[in-house]
Amino acid sequence: MKLLGLDHADIRVSSIAAVEGFYDAVLPRLGLSRKSEAHVDVHGEWHDVDAVRPRNAIEYHPPLEPGSPGWFVGFIEDPSTLPNATRIAFALDGEADLPALEPLVRDAGGRVVEWSIDDAYPALFFEDPLGTRLEICARRPRA
Repeated sequence: MKLLGLDHADIRVSSIAAVEGFYDAVLPRLGLSRKSEAHVDVHGEWHDVDAVRPRNAIEYHPPLEPGSPGWFVGFIEDPSTLPNATRIAFALDGEADLPALEPLVRDAGGRVVEWSIDDAYPALFFEDPLGTRLEICARRPRA
């Protein structure tokens, strides 16, 4: 058995309308350039959007790669959701220009934007407009 990484992350938000513009601006710059929508029912089952099942989830995917099952980050609307201390970290390669992402995050509506205080751990910490805690890091390969 070999762990391949994460298949997806389902993140609950109280309002898709409040965060969609933020994620539309930020996630494509991180490589999640494909967007889809879905309906997630009360049992957590995903469905296509139709007249009976309205859109209540948005998903961001990287470009499809032949032979890869793909992965995604999804945001599911649940009006009772409150932000918590969980943090989701997006990893970029060690050559990424992290400082160039700070204005993007701020202009898109990111809150509490701050840098890692550890020079050995290049990371930008921030919250989305509803308070979901996020991070973009660019670890260097180990020797």
